[in-house]
Amino acid sequence: MLVFPHMCESTVFVEEKERTQEVMRDVARILIEGRDAICISVIGERVVLKNVKLKEANMLSHGIVFTRD
Repeated sequence: MLVFPHMCESTVFVEEKERTQEVMRDVARILIEGRDAICISVIGERVVLKNVKLKEANMLSHGIVFTRD
């Protein structure tokens, strides 16, 4: 497993039908399994986003945006 020092948590959003919704805050890790994204918070909570694609990962604003068709 790769370990990256000095990482900051991010907020994950899903954009769908011209609407953007915040899904989870304090995300420390995201695993991609096919078209699903598993978001894991700093305390171990998990949210599975089904059938999504990564649109943007902005490390300066700590925002990650997925889209769903």
